[in-house]
Amino acid sequence: MAKALHSRVRKNISKGLHKGLSKLFPVNQNPEPIKLDEIKKILVVRINYRIGNILFTTPLLNALKKQFLDAQIDMMVGAPFTASLVEGLPQINKVYSFPRKLLKQPLEVLALKKELKNNDYDLLVTPNLNSTSDTLFTFLVSATYKVGFYAKDVFSPLTHAVESTSEVKHEALKPLVLMSAFSDAPLESYTPYLDIRLSQEEKVAARTDIAPQSIGIFRDARGEKKLDDAWWKSLLDALYILAPELHIVDILDPNNTTALREDLQTLSEKNLRTLAAKIANLDAFICGDTGPMHLASASKTPTIALFKTTSPEYYGTLGEKDLSLVLKDKSIETVAKEILTHLGIISA
Repeated sequence: MAKALHSRVRKNISKGLHKGLSKLFPVNQNPEPIKLDEIKKILVVRINYRIGNILFTTPLLNALKKQFLDAQIDMMVGAPFTASLVEGLPQINKVYSFPRKLLKQPLEVLALKKELKNNDYDLLVTPNLNSTSDTLFTFLVSATYKVGFYAKDVFSPLTHAVESTSEVKHEALKPLVLMSAFSDAPLESYTPYLDIRLSQEEKVAARTDIAPQSIGIFRDARGEKKLDDAWWKSLLDALYILAPELHIVDILDPNNTTALREDLQTLSEKNLRTLAAKIANLDAFICGDTGPMHLASASKTPTIALFKTTSPEYYGTLGEKDLSLVLKDKSIETVAKEILTHLGIISA
């Protein structure tokens, strides 16, 4: 599907702006080494408005805490509703948000910039090369060291730039490459899973009356990634034939309160961290390629991700007990069998 004209125009303008700024402000390719023992305050910048992209920073946040045990880590996100995803992390001190509407309030932007300047950050980390918002914010905020990715003709206002690599494909693992700025440890030494570090107290507080062998489903997704309700009803029929004892819980999008079937238990929650804690009480979670898929995986619930159009190589679920299923040419009966076999509910 061709991109809309305004999207193509915006992309071309951004590309031209990046190229021009990269000439005016070239990256220093031979900087002085970072004095690791001086890193006490860190700001991670990921101004994004999607659940998955914020969750993709958790492996990096965990790696930074492992590297700088005594450092205070703050984070800048986009939409305020995503802040709860990282506010509960034990290594996070404070989460700032930069919603799009803030651009229309210059005085608030200046106040935020002043507060960040007063924090005296020793290190700023920006893990996404292609975000214009992150790049401009990195340019405006003060920090002794600024670490991010470098690519030719891309404006990178950094003190220390790490070459981007095509060898690491998954969007959640790419940010870990930045750890090479601080350590010679191999990429494999860092935990490659999404993890929002839910506490036992959070899980207990969110516990609902859920029967044994409860599997949650989430039907919503963006655009062509979405599977229609008729497909989901057929999947449930196939699952019940193979395992009649299953208890299916319909996780509803807050904007969609209609259950798939009248006999299904439903759950709905606007606070994303609370939703993750509720999902953590399920035995498994099934959904398409969407933010709640990564939320379920980050809650350590066995997650089955159903890929209709996108590739799990870049966006697949990463948990040890997770499964990414590409639906191409598979019957619904085959999908149901693979799900239940993976979960150990039926034998292969």
